[in-house]
Amino acid sequence: MGFNVPGDAFEQSLDLNRHLVHNPAATFFMRVDSTVETSADVRAGDLLVVARSRTAKAHSLVVGVLYGSFTVVRVKQRQDTLIPDIAVSDSTNDLSWEIWGVVTSIIRRP
Repeated sequence: MGFNVPGDAFEQSLDLNRHLVHNPAATFFMRVDSTVETSADVRAGDLLVVARSRTAKAHSLVVGVLYGSFTVVRVKQRQDTLIPDIAVSDSTNDLSWEIWGVVTSIIRRP
């Protein structure tokens, strides 16, 4: 079984940089390994496109440094601060947390 596609519908080449990278100097590709704590949206083996020039907002998926280790999490807003949307102490004063970059795309092999 197939479907008809006009010949012009196929791109001869695909430049992923043009589609996924808007600021090359501040965009990084990161492969997720099994040692990185991740959100439910991300799996080991995924390739993340991470933009350091983007500003995270509530519900953004980000790469962050939490207690000295990289983690991939969604963030939530608590007062005027973005914090990881994972089980952490209720006190943000004890939270050692920094957003490293915003995940703009996830590339996953089937």
